[in-house]
Amino acid sequence: MLALFVAVAAILGASLVLIALWAVQRVPRWEWESSTVLITGGSVGIGLATAKSLARKQVAFLVLAARRESVLREAVQQVQKVIDECHSCTRVSYVAMDVSDEASVAKGLARAREQCDGHPINLLLCNAGFAHPARFMDSTITHARQMMEVNYFGSLTVLWKVLPEMLEMKRGRVVMTSSMVARAPIAGYTLYSATKAGLRAFAHSLDMENSCLGVRVQVVSPPDVATPGYAHENEVKSPECAAISSFGGARPFTAEAMAQSIVDGIEDYTFDITLGSDGRLLNYGSAGMEPATSVAELLAQSMLGGVLRLGLAVFSKIHYGIVKRVRLAEALSGPPPR
Repeated sequence: MLALFVAVAAILGASLVLIALWAVQRVPRWEWESSTVLITGGSVGIGLATAKSLARKQVAFLVLAARRESVLREAVQQVQKVIDECHSCTRVSYVAMDVSDEASVAKGLARAREQCDGHPINLLLCNAGFAHPARFMDSTITHARQMMEVNYFGSLTVLWKVLPEMLEMKRGRVVMTSSMVARAPIAGYTLYSATKAGLRAFAHSLDMENSCLGVRVQVVSPPDVATPGYAHENEVKSPECAAISSFGGARPFTAEAMAQSIVDGIEDYTFDITLGSDGRLLNYGSAGMEPATSVAELLAQSMLGGVLRLGLAVFSKIHYGIVKRVRLAEALSGPPPR
């Protein structure tokens, strides 16, 4: 009986490994030296830190895009300093561009093409975005539209201009900054999480459409990262949002650490680029139909998925409890001043 059990277990184990070997997608390593890169939202935070990391990889051309020209000039100086220190061959420049304005995007991309000696962009990082963390009833339709215009439609506007040339070259990479709240929404990020969830679903569909044509799409799912945007969010978060964010006492990651994960995830393709144990566990517990690129990770997701679902349900219950306590405290003390 024991021998039969061992034989059945061995057959099932071998079958799982064979299925995983077949299911995994093998993507060639990204070549940095021939990369022409555009980073939207590249003047501060994760975008700027990623630009510095890419400069160390000696990409050929690196263009930072954002709205404020004065901040962009300072960002380019910082990247140029990195280039000089590591004797990189990267040529860095900037374009002032508002991703929520189609005319501004067209003008900015034309300027970027000139600065890259006519080379088309083959690595696009859609990083422009912002959050207005607030309860739904404390927000307005203007807040919702502004975030959707920048976080979601802004990425699409740039892509409609850049993707055709990638498809023509049969080579390209698109990296879209989503968020962990796209898959694990929390109170206070009600409107923001919707924009990032939409972007994540869009990226998955777009990758499926174009992977066989030489263009792969990825998402970045940052945890809390110490950036100017994160500092602003902490100033305006609702009480329950602040309590959930600080639950467990974890400190935010540095932008440099997030940037290194992004560069590593581009070099050795993984659909979801994240950072830290929480991000990895969330990935394991909710990967769903996302493309797999590692046999070991796919098997781990398969075996741990059920247990992680239980753990994530526990965290969800804790978050609901935090919101309930905040609401009860407000009911006893009266509504906060507006």
